[in-house]
Amino acid sequence: MPAPARRLDLDAALGLVAPDALLVVTTAYLLLPALIFAAGFLALPWAATCLLAGLGAFAMMPGWRGGWPLSARATLACAAGALAWGFGASGTHHLLYAAVDWQIRDAVLHDLSTGPWPVLYAIGDLAWLLRAPLGYYMPAAAVGRLGGIAAAQVALFLWTALGLFLVLALLAALARDVLPGRRYAALVLALVFVSFGGLDLLPNLWLDATEGEGIGAYWGRGGEWWAREFQFSGHLTLLLWVPNHALPAWLPALLLLRHARQPRFAAMAGLPLAAAAIWAPLSALGAGVLTGAAFLLAGWPVIRGALAGPANWLAVVLVVPAGLFLMAGASSIPHGFLFGIHGWDSLPRLLLFLLVEVGAIAAAVLLLARSRLLAVAVGLLAVLPLYVFGPGNEMTMRGGIAALAFLAVAGALALLHAAPGWRRALLAALLAIGALGQGMEASILVNEPWALSRGCTLPEAAAQSVFTDTDWSHYVIPWPDGALAALLAAPAEQLVDPEAVARCWPE
Repeated sequence: MPAPARRLDLDAALGLVAPDALLVVTTAYLLLPALIFAAGFLALPWAATCLLAGLGAFAMMPGWRGGWPLSARATLACAAGALAWGFGASGTHHLLYAAVDWQIRDAVLHDLSTGPWPVLYAIGDLAWLLRAPLGYYMPAAAVGRLGGIAAAQVALFLWTALGLFLVLALLAALARDVLPGRRYAALVLALVFVSFGGLDLLPNLWLDATEGEGIGAYWGRGGEWWAREFQFSGHLTLLLWVPNHALPAWLPALLLLRHARQPRFAAMAGLPLAAAAIWAPLSALGAGVLTGAAFLLAGWPVIRGALAGPANWLAVVLVVPAGLFLMAGASSIPHGFLFGIHGWDSLPRLLLFLLVEVGAIAAAVLLLARSRLLAVAVGLLAVLPLYVFGPGNEMTMRGGIAALAFLAVAGALALLHAAPGWRRALLAALLAIGALGQGMEASILVNEPWALSRGCTLPEAAAQSVFTDTDWSHYVIPWPDGALAALLAAPAEQLVDPEAVARCWPE
């Protein structure tokens, strides 16, 4: 067994790579939707400002002269893996069963693909503006405006697969950087990352056996809500339900793990984070906290690079209008401190939740590796549930994605680096339990697929979906809104009568 002194020093092993072409391509992937959003949603002065700021920051990026870090064979393997992995994001194609969240997500893609931007719904005497994080949809919606909703659906699948290709490429590069010459390191890292999750399998089986319909009830149902008030979604769960939140957390987190100690990276790190915020602000927030902590731990040269980098200041210009858009009406979204909403009876459940979802695996990793940044990530995961935001406690679910991605990478690297012994066996067993739990989450794919609704707007889908009792203030706000009137292009109303339309999903 490895002696304590042989623990893998993750802080020393990670973050040393100079900016390269993979950084440029990944940033471009995150940035393109932000630029499309600015051009299509914002009034001309704001749109021009954001486009110039975003393109200017991108032009200033380091890495343009850096090479591609992977061989042609590894690149093709990542591409093939991404297409297979992307097929698991079944809502992008509906050839397999899609999680019910796609009832709403399909409608958002429909409205962005078929109607004018910004999207405004006229329902009776009221008007409602679509105000939601839209970055994930924007490239596919732009295709849909030219080729229709079917083309948009194909584009969304390909766009998702491209993001997953970049995730796999970053993982392969990390494996090569940290464990050069180690056979199958990239494959092991990818498998651990794809299947990573907490130990949900254990409480779910227990609850089904003692209070439900038996342990077999978990198959085909999934559901990581055993703790009721909070959830840290595993990676297959994220892909099935919310790739729009996963990708803008995974990609900045993996960029950070490759480049965090490079001042030239620090000088532009704000750009992928700002772009990611237009995809999913809470996902970007979690990645941003880790980025700030990594720079503080790296020391003054990196901090100075971050503060002095003009690309970072241009990134602020890019994100401010989108931030104003996303914050409009945010006070109506359910929010508050955990114990103020659910009472102190939530404390024992919270402690058990943290042990099951984070604590056990983190402790096993720290037996084999050491990292101050990992300690920050685990601390972030511990405090996120204390504040509730959104109808599904999105602060916990989305804000923790980047930190969980780091824990997954740390677990895989520790497993690969460790000598045989009980510590390594313990970590392998815990990761296997998490992977089995994610397999149970993926079992929803055995259910009968349901067809994409090609004609339903968001209000119609919301009225007919399984979410009929949901507060939709995180998607729409009343219009006109004085704070946004000068910011947005003039919206054109779409007349909608949710009570008079045909079924979105005929039974």
